[in-house]
Amino acid sequence: MAKAASATLQGDLLSVEPYRDASGRRTPGRTFLLEVKDAASSSMLLASLSMLDRLLVEKMTTVRERQMAEVVDFMAERMLVPSGVELDMARRLATRHARVLNEFGHFTAEQLADANGSQAGNRSALADNWRKRRQVFTVPHPDKTARERDVYPAFQFEAHKPIKAVHEVLEAFGAHKAGWKLALWFTSNNGGLPGSARPVDLLGTNPQAVVAAAKRDAEESAA
Repeated sequence: MAKAASATLQGDLLSVEPYRDASGRRTPGRTFLLEVKDAASSSMLLASLSMLDRLLVEKMTTVRERQMAEVVDFMAERMLVPSGVELDMARRLATRHARVLNEFGHFTAEQLADANGSQAGNRSALADNWRKRRQVFTVPHPDKTARERDVYPAFQFEAHKPIKAVHEVLEAFGAHKAGWKLALWFTSNNGGLPGSARPVDLLGTNPQAVVAAAKRDAEESAA
């Protein structure tokens, strides 16, 4: 067992030695010398060292207990069995996600680069640039065993290039909708459109109505 750092008073100097390992060898460290004014100050300093040692132990114990509580909470959260209602909601949502990708298809960043003849060494650069400018959006691919990356729902593109109205919709919603929420908004019937159409079905024929519906829905969500 390692020995604690020692503190010894020699004349008017207090020598604080580094730790030693179980065999008595010094561990890497430094020796610090503190000049003490008089015997009374020395006594006060020596008394303070034991108090500081106790406070340090208490602080370390508190930190360890807090970390342990966080680990327990993390594990317990994942061990909770979801209710039947939650499982049913999850199944329904997963079905809707899969239906969007199955109906409209999707592109990877590399596929978009190839379709547009991009010569960039980084095959994701073109699509990433569109995404950062909020011209298009991505969704996580639901099949994590098949791919561990985001994909671009294909309805955002015409001839593999971003549709202008999509950018205006994304600007209207700002950061209020994540990728899948945006995808479901585009592919769900909307009462603010003629015949309660899906926005995705009017992107080519009536993009102004789609953008107006997005602005209206964004305002209602923020209210």
